[in-house]
Amino acid sequence: MRIITKSDTSRRRIAAVGMYDGVHAGHKFLIDYLRLEAGSRRLTPAVITFSQHPLSVVRPLEAPGLLTSLEERLRLLGAAGAEDIIILTFNDKLRYKSAREFLSMLHKSYGIDTLVLGFNNRFGHDRPQTLEEYRKIGDEIGVEVIPAPEYRGAGSPVSSSVIRKHLQSGQPEKAAEALGHPYAIRGMVVKGQRLGRTIGFPTANVNPNSKETLLPKPGAYAAYITTPDGIRRAAMVNIGFRPTVAEPDGRGEISVEAHIFDYNGYIYDEEILVEFMKYLRPESRFASTEKLREQLERDAAKARKILS
Repeated sequence: MRIITKSDTSRRRIAAVGMYDGVHAGHKFLIDYLRLEAGSRRLTPAVITFSQHPLSVVRPLEAPGLLTSLEERLRLLGAAGAEDIIILTFNDKLRYKSAREFLSMLHKSYGIDTLVLGFNNRFGHDRPQTLEEYRKIGDEIGVEVIPAPEYRGAGSPVSSSVIRKHLQSGQPEKAAEALGHPYAIRGMVVKGQRLGRTIGFPTANVNPNSKETLLPKPGAYAAYITTPDGIRRAAMVNIGFRPTVAEPDGRGEISVEAHIFDYNGYIYDEEILVEFMKYLRPESRFASTEKLREQLERDAAKARKILS
């Protein structure tokens, strides 16, 4: 896998353009098709992606939480079979390019000879609507534009926005089916209030590596935690505002707290991976910390059963 961040025509390439957030089953299907077509054309299979979500430039208030950081996205794209990954910075200069200007830039600056147009995929400030329009532009520039077949496998129809909706409605299983793996976040373990330790449920407070990371629906989850030693361990995780112990004048910042079953390792200032497996219940306010402890015992029993 080669990461390309500036003009590079050292290879002739076949490519597809997209954000590829999550690198879900549909993205992997597209990359498989890219590789197949690359072989018959003697071209290098490449993907073209962006360093940030285009909406963060076009309509910042509407920019979605992301399923993967750029680093994780690149790793997953490479694992899916992309040999070259071209990273473009989405800025106003790129934003206002017409489809012709954009396609010409890909051809001249990145050696793109064939472009695979994904299902429902559009590009260019003028946003041509049909494959034939893109093909006509490509023919005039010297780029063959071909359609990608529609993904109809498990979890279809699949899109990053659909996966976000699954996660925001407390359905991590559906998100996992569409992704091809459980939804996960990476983050550093930071010190918190340590209340959990006083009631028998010590927690690791997880600070996601990226502020753009999408957090699933607030509530309790059965989860797996991969600790710094590389071992995947059963756990329960709470996402929310800790209403039982929050200040009465406000909810404060949302937190991610993980209780790892049967684990006593020291992991402060270490990175862990949190995989969300099953939504257990909404976040609730309890009359006392004793009532909270009783609920956590029920949650732990349910999570252990699910993960066993």
